[in-house]
Amino acid sequence: MKNNSPATKADLEKFLTKKEFKFELAKLATKEELKAEVAKLATKEELKAVERALRTEIRVSTDKIKEEIREEIKQSSSKILDVLDSFLVEMKTSEEERTISAHQLRDHDDRINVLEQKAGIATV
Repeated sequence: MKNNSPATKADLEKFLTKKEFKFELAKLATKEELKAEVAKLATKEELKAVERALRTEIRVSTDKIKEEIREEIKQSSSKILDVLDSFLVEMKTSEEERTISAHQLRDHDDRINVLEQKAGIATV
């Protein structure tokens, strides 16, 4: 069938026979079968409704997770502040004890100097 020449018997044998064609055609879905399958699929409106529902669920879940995280941070902060408060109280007590000890040490040193002078002992 080159150059618009008439088809030969060999050329025609490459094509399906009417019987073979009908057999192959029977394997394909009919228009009604395709319509029935398409009818099973979701519509745009249904898909949009599902999308809206999913977005709402995600937003609710995200808000819940955020609130849980905030609560965890609040509890952790409270624990940290309690420990820090305890530490600062200890530091203040320690500072007060050092101040008292320093005054007592000066007082003792002064008293020792007075006693050494009265006893006539030379101080170093």
